[in-house]
Amino acid sequence: MRRPSEPLLRAFALLAVLAAPAGAAAHDVPKDRRYATVVVSDRSPRTASQRTVGPAEIAASPRRRSADDLLRLVPGVLLIQHGAEGKGQQMFMRGFDAAHGADIEVKVAGVTVNELSNIHGQGYVDLGFVIPEVVRRVTANKGPFLLDQGNFANAGTIRFDLGVEPDARGSRVGYEFGSTLRHRGVFVHAPKNMAKETFFAVEAMTDKGFAAARAARRATFLGQIRLLDSKTHGALDLTAGVYTARFDAPGAVRADDVAAGRVDFAGVYRDDGGGRSNRLFTALRHQLDLGAGKLEQRLHGQLRALDLVEDFTGYLLDPLAGDRRNQRHRFASLGYQLDYRRPLHRTLELLAGGAWQGDVLRQHDVRVDVRHQVVSRNWDLGAGQHQAHARAGLRWRPVDRFVLEAGARLDLMAYNVRDRIVPDRRARKVLALPSPRINASVRLAPFATLFLAYGRGLRAPEARAVLGGGATPEDTALDRYRGGPARIVASDSVEVGTRFQHRELVSAGLSLFGTWIDRELVFDHVSAVNIELNRTRRLGVDFDLAVWPRRWLQLRQDVSLVQARFVDSGAPVPLAPPFMSATGLTLVHPSGFRAGARFLVVGSRALPHGARTSAYALLDLSLGYRVGPLQLDLQIDNVTNAQWKEGEYHFASWWDRSEPRSTIPTLHFLAGPPLTARIGATLWL
Repeated sequence: MRRPSEPLLRAFALLAVLAAPAGAAAHDVPKDRRYATVVVSDRSPRTASQRTVGPAEIAASPRRRSADDLLRLVPGVLLIQHGAEGKGQQMFMRGFDAAHGADIEVKVAGVTVNELSNIHGQGYVDLGFVIPEVVRRVTANKGPFLLDQGNFANAGTIRFDLGVEPDARGSRVGYEFGSTLRHRGVFVHAPKNMAKETFFAVEAMTDKGFAAARAARRATFLGQIRLLDSKTHGALDLTAGVYTARFDAPGAVRADDVAAGRVDFAGVYRDDGGGRSNRLFTALRHQLDLGAGKLEQRLHGQLRALDLVEDFTGYLLDPLAGDRRNQRHRFASLGYQLDYRRPLHRTLELLAGGAWQGDVLRQHDVRVDVRHQVVSRNWDLGAGQHQAHARAGLRWRPVDRFVLEAGARLDLMAYNVRDRIVPDRRARKVLALPSPRINASVRLAPFATLFLAYGRGLRAPEARAVLGGGATPEDTALDRYRGGPARIVASDSVEVGTRFQHRELVSAGLSLFGTWIDRELVFDHVSAVNIELNRTRRLGVDFDLAVWPRRWLQLRQDVSLVQARFVDSGAPVPLAPPFMSATGLTLVHPSGFRAGARFLVVGSRALPHGARTSAYALLDLSLGYRVGPLQLDLQIDNVTNAQWKEGEYHFASWWDRSEPRSTIPTLHFLAGPPLTARIGATLWL
């Protein structure tokens, strides 16, 4: 009897045969050759700043409330949560304010989850559908130096590999209670007789939050299974997830109101902000050993819905009904990826691939009153968009000490956008950008390697920017010289560095990097025009040191320094963190005891109009112990109960209508969480 998944596998295998060179078809594989799983990305470092966070660090991390928290383990990454869990966080890396993901590419199970045209932010990343217990590895490739790094990878690419390691397989059920009235339950089933990629997980969470308007709740299913493993047709893996979340959005408060006692440090002006997020995610991955080469294919699709009500400015724009905005986003996508590798010579390997993704979306933004009734329509559009690329390169290894990868990719973007408020207003646009990439490594000694890399990154415009245009608004605070039509923003990055590895005792890395953008372009959502900025450049240093006094104990120090400036004026790029330091401890003892500690220091950041944020330092701890089938965990955030400002901004607002209206920018902030604790119990069945 034919198995249900066999037709799919045969279809993938047919595509593989068509894509492979003559003589490399699946039936040419020797019968006695054992099928080998294709590994698309090499786990050994390919650049000086590549960093992998493994299962031990994830398991002992002081913060692992959600997959977003796992991003915080990547050196040099700063996240700011200006909403409760469920809303995409603001992301920073290598001198880029990536907003909700505009300059940091994020992949889950090989699929890019940045949304090209999200209503709330270009490149929007929402990782709520990823359950932390089934994240096997997080890999960060800083800078756009590898051929498979695509749109939004100006600052780099972060990859989430899903699975459950052999020593954690089986069935388990866990419950967590937190001091913010947090309740979280999780069930994971990872059959011991199956590969580490196979699992099924369910999660449910509710949290009142540490202050008003910060509640959140979510429910998630995420599963991955190997449907077939055939010597002839390869392996077929299915990943699927369903996610729904509800969350509050407190908004920022004015610093002068807090200083005058008119609002609490963790207070809010309005408690009706928030939203909901839903996602259906699925991917089929096919891996095939062709004898003379290896091929991987992936077919993926998503359905997304996001609704959000926010207000940051009070009555500045509408003195009667107020400035509440209701945003609604509906999104569907289908995509295909191909990666092919073939040895051409004992020292030379061909690297090739490509991808396509088509999206259909509908989004609207309206101003609403206190009862959330529509006051005015800001925009309402429907769009179809396509992203495609082809890439080719060579990996040359003439001797064991030297590896060179060189190639290029061509990215294409196509848009068809229709304004539903002005029916005759439409825009169609096709954009293209070639991107050369090159990286090399030279092993100077058995324990030391030198790395060099160059790459061109890109950020394609969102759909609404295709309709944008016109003059730059007069009150913009950024360095600029004119507005312009939508286009792809290209960056050129270089990196030189070295890594030192002495057995399993010491690992250290030092990298110097620079990124230049000749013609920066941002889409201003308030004025609905594209703003072209002066040239920018980012120069910095990344340093990491890990020491293992014992095999079960790791001590770690990460430091990131970056200077982000406008080239002509010398003014700092707003919001980019110039200094970050993270000191960590990871302990996973064979006796069952484990612990983690992380001390984070973030330096003062520049804001528009010459203002600056406050620096802060945070200490997080975790303790855990497993005896037999029972595991107990304690996690404490902000151990010192520091009063800190997680997000700080500089803009105009008007909340007290008894005072004169003013458009002069003033400091606003969102309070960071105080000391919070969570205790958890996990029963292994």
